[in-house]
Amino acid sequence: MLRESEAVIDCSPSQAPGELLPDGDGRYAPVFPGWGHYHYPISTTNDSAQYYFDQGLSLYYSYHLKESLASFKEASLKDSNCAMTYWGQALAMGPYYNSVYQYKQPPAVLPVLARMDLLADKAPVKEKDLAAAMDHRYSADVTDSRRTALNAAYSARMAALIGKYPGDKDIKALYIDGVMTEHAWDMWDSKGSPKPWTPELVKYCEEILAADAYHPAALHYHIHLLEASLHPEVTLASAEKLKDLMPGVAHMVHMASHSYQRTGLYARGVAINELALAAQQQYDSLASSLHLGSYVIHYHAVEAFCAMNGAMYAKAMQAAEKCRQMPVFSDGVTVPRSDLQYLYMMPVFAEVRMGKWQAILSRPVPDSHWVYASLLSDFARGMAFVRLGDKTSARRCLDSLRVALKDPVLTVHFPPRNDAITGASIAEAMLEGELFFADKKPSAAMTAFDRAMRLEDGMTYGEPKDWPLPARHFAGEWLLKLHRPDEAERLYRDDLTANPGNGWALLGLAQCLEARGSKGAAEYRALAREAFASAEEIPPASAY
Repeated sequence: MLRESEAVIDCSPSQAPGELLPDGDGRYAPVFPGWGHYHYPISTTNDSAQYYFDQGLSLYYSYHLKESLASFKEASLKDSNCAMTYWGQALAMGPYYNSVYQYKQPPAVLPVLARMDLLADKAPVKEKDLAAAMDHRYSADVTDSRRTALNAAYSARMAALIGKYPGDKDIKALYIDGVMTEHAWDMWDSKGSPKPWTPELVKYCEEILAADAYHPAALHYHIHLLEASLHPEVTLASAEKLKDLMPGVAHMVHMASHSYQRTGLYARGVAINELALAAQQQYDSLASSLHLGSYVIHYHAVEAFCAMNGAMYAKAMQAAEKCRQMPVFSDGVTVPRSDLQYLYMMPVFAEVRMGKWQAILSRPVPDSHWVYASLLSDFARGMAFVRLGDKTSARRCLDSLRVALKDPVLTVHFPPRNDAITGASIAEAMLEGELFFADKKPSAAMTAFDRAMRLEDGMTYGEPKDWPLPARHFAGEWLLKLHRPDEAERLYRDDLTANPGNGWALLGLAQCLEARGSKGAAEYRALAREAFASAEEIPPASAY
């Protein structure tokens, strides 16, 4: 059984920490390996304080908040009169991109700010300015009721500092970080247009990278800023640099898979998440007093998503089954949140993707109190029955799914994820469409699939996707079987806009062109083979 602290849900492996205690030797942080060599000079004559400050800042940029805070506290031990070591502690105790929706200001930050302010009186002007900006990030209100306003005030102060210190790359990076925290996971709309704040952040990121092509924060934020755009391939250079720059930092290694899973490089996404998990385990073993955790469900989920999309069934199932190792799934009492039930069902999604219909039907169904998991089980079983020719059983699954669809628990929202009702409604529409196709009612089938596609297209971006089975792949396969390649081609081309480089749509598009005797079929066949280069078998179509 895993410790609760080892069950990490979000994209990054640690949430904004409160107070940390030293280990038995009085040490807060070890020298962590593999965090790179980034240096931001501060006003200290103590080399160890500077080293731990640099380690803390690099780990903050990496979203490793516990390790970051511990490093800044270690820096304060080395030089207790350096304002910037306390500034760093306050930085690491604040909200960030992956924590803002759950964040509550820790009481321990207030004495840290007081010490920072006291020391800042004698610090250089830039450090005074950074400390003053940090003061705007917090308030004495222990309920943190003004969090949105505080986030905006901090960003505004950092924006002013860009004007005062235009050559300081880290002030720009911290401003980007602040605005991203204000608008977490909201950089692009569902049609691929940037939100009003996104272009400026991209511009600053590019300015930093032009001055320092290996700046850790800029590489990291560049991926987050552009991963949901219609051109995620522009992040690949940042991904390649980042994984090599910081090979010991799990989240920075994992970040490459954000680019890989958006560009069809699924096998790379599998491999890089395995490296990220190894890095996480190493840091956990080096700093056991921090309780970092060795199990990051997000890395397993993204690995499973990449593997199933690359038709790597064994790898997909291995990673997907690890998504079921959270203690909440096995305590026999707790009903997990819907977003966690989605992760619990990763093995079943992989089986649908790979057409393992008998395996789906042999699985025990989830407890009925697990509403979303039960609904997804009905979907998968219904898909299996349709594909095996048992329409009567498939209709029973659809009826059961529709009963569950009325449960209000599915509408509970856990931002930044999409609410479960959206995924549940896609499941209902896809299964309905499958049954209509099986009944030789293609017009009604496409009406249902169109509904699924609209819902899918309107989902907020996340990784892995909150619905992992593109409806266009399944509708396109049916249309090809019905000798309607023109309609199928439109679906596949639209899907390749949303999911560039994926082998399923490339294969479907090749089959459409072959059916019409059109040019380009061989090229798309070759691209599909490349996309499935690590597959256990090349799929026969865009769906099984």
